[in-house]
Amino acid sequence: MNPTDAELWAAGLGFVLPPVIAIVNQPRWSGPVKALFMLLVATAVGLGTAYFNGDFDGKPIVTCMLVAAVVIGTSYHTVWRPSGIAPGIEQATSTKAA
Repeated sequence: MNPTDAELWAAGLGFVLPPVIAIVNQPRWSGPVKALFMLLVATAVGLGTAYFNGDFDGKPIVTCMLVAAVVIGTSYHTVWRPSGIAPGIEQATSTKAA
């Protein structure tokens, strides 16, 4: 099965978004809160890529959301977190409130 343009865009954006997400995430937030924020971003990416690629109906939207969520999570855990880039951004942009 060949991926659509919308799915490829969702995957590409998903790979580069963890550092952007880390700007908003705070080190003091719990894992579930960070995961919820990531899912909100993946939803926005899925909606946007489906809309801008002319696939804005039912299954393509859900597929783009899922692709974005999987790629964001995978790239964070395999590239951005082990390299220290995403955690470093979280620390640098932390409000440091108790």
